[in-house]
Amino acid sequence: MDRAHVPYEPVLRDRLWMWGHDAGSTNGLYNIPPGGDILPAAACEYMGIPNVCMIRWRSLPAPPFDAYVRQFARTKRLAWSIIDGACEPYAEKKRLALALADKLPNLVSLYLDDFFLGNAAPRHGEAAAHLTVSELRTLAEELDARPRRLDLSVVLYSNQLRPEIAPHVEHVDVVSLWTWTASDLLRLEHNFETYRRIVPARRTLLGLYMWDFGGQRPMPLELMEHQCRLALQWLEQGGVEGLIFHCTPLCDMKLEAVEWARSWIAEHGQVRLSPGRGG
Repeated sequence: MDRAHVPYEPVLRDRLWMWGHDAGSTNGLYNIPPGGDILPAAACEYMGIPNVCMIRWRSLPAPPFDAYVRQFARTKRLAWSIIDGACEPYAEKKRLALALADKLPNLVSLYLDDFFLGNAAPRHGEAAAHLTVSELRTLAEELDARPRRLDLSVVLYSNQLRPEIAPHVEHVDVVSLWTWTASDLLRLEHNFETYRRIVPARRTLLGLYMWDFGGQRPMPLELMEHQCRLALQWLEQGGVEGLIFHCTPLCDMKLEAVEWARSWIAEHGQVRLSPGRGG
């Protein structure tokens, strides 16, 4: 069985991902300025980021996707959501994503966005989630049976760091860890230590918001700098495998945090990392 996972090159830039939403999908939400008309692949090019997690939000983009995904011809690694903010049932989202994977050799991962419900407090003996542990195991086994095995990736928020998530996480390949409210970034080091006690060995991508979604305001620049400083440290130490910058519709708005992140990527993109790094 072939693995779809493309080994990372030993430079920081190759470990970077964009969180991709369709053009215009942020309009009217979270006090984000109007605009956001940039397509995901163009946003990746603007930021100097080679990989994108394409997450359908507000049912965008709508299927069929054949014309839409042409923009990702030069994208090195592409992920596609099967639990997300789109209207189709889970089974149909999975069918659509697997059909794309059969056509796109750079599609390497399926994403479970906003997977745990609320603060993941247990229901019926398991952490509250869109799929039960048994259903997630079945999905992982389905991917194992494919000729080209895709990674299975899950979103986890810092307010969901409870031991009960561990049985679910056991059946995924990659965890992306996010801090929804910017003020909580002051506890990022503590929360990451808590995360690693619960999830000691999974490959991990650190999510970096460039807008304070929880506070519905621009990301304070000092907190943008804080999370990137820790991200670089953890990349160099091997605590995380890569970083995800959120999100593509912000990249044509000239937001201070976005422009600072773009400069940070340009400055640190060629930093060399050990090829084996990444928890």
